[in-house]
Amino acid sequence: MNTRKIGTWILSLFLVAAFVGGSAGAVSVAPDSSANFPVEFSDCVESIGVTLVSTESARAYVPAGFILVGEGQPVTPLVVRTASCQGIAVNGDAPTTGDIVQIGLVIVPPDGTGDINNYTLWYFSSDAKLATQLRKIGVGAQLVPTIDYDFDPDDNSLFVLVPMPGSPRLAVSGAVQPSPLPAGSFLANWWRQTEAGNVKMSTNVPIINIGGAGLTLTTNANGPLGQLIGGGSTGFPLLQQFNTFGAARMEVSIVSQ
Repeated sequence: MNTRKIGTWILSLFLVAAFVGGSAGAVSVAPDSSANFPVEFSDCVESIGVTLVSTESARAYVPAGFILVGEGQPVTPLVVRTASCQGIAVNGDAPTTGDIVQIGLVIVPPDGTGDINNYTLWYFSSDAKLATQLRKIGVGAQLVPTIDYDFDPDDNSLFVLVPMPGSPRLAVSGAVQPSPLPAGSFLANWWRQTEAGNVKMSTNVPIINIGGAGLTLTTNANGPLGQLIGGGSTGFPLLQQFNTFGAARMEVSIVSQ
């Protein structure tokens, strides 16, 4: 599927009826409005999975001003993204190897940009500088140095584990099919409301190779993620991908007060 059509395709599955109310998912530290910063990613592999969750349950995580694409419908899409990069360079610092797992609900684009827009529920990273800088700007990023990211190119398998101190703990695993063919560019916006305003994490991938996947998410059925997905595990019936890209740039900023 053309990457530029993913957000539009997901959005077209649902009718948008109204604004939503509720509270944010993870805890944030006091935001620092001067902490806008760029992040350069290099030599990355990435999995993307989109499943469906109860709109009523999802609404509690999304503040007023953000619109779930499933508003007015029984279900709405949830995105689970994992990534492992040989280089993560925060705010011009030297790159280090690191992993990221982020989970969010697909929303109507707040500013009309991006190929997909998601409201961030949970964000985990093994990169201390990235987690710290996101927390400074008000995003409740969790530093989990022991994220286990195991992609085996010999048998095309993927296993990603977010252990303690990550909360909720989770794993993403299954078969993947990397693609050698580039599929154009992609712009993904992840949002989070903070005391200083709406934080926008906008990642531009100029060239991305999009492959296939058959993945399963597992978590504690009684935890917050388990309650949101309605059990201890789920597949990704809407969309599954295993992607590779050589370079990407994320711009993190507060776009409204």
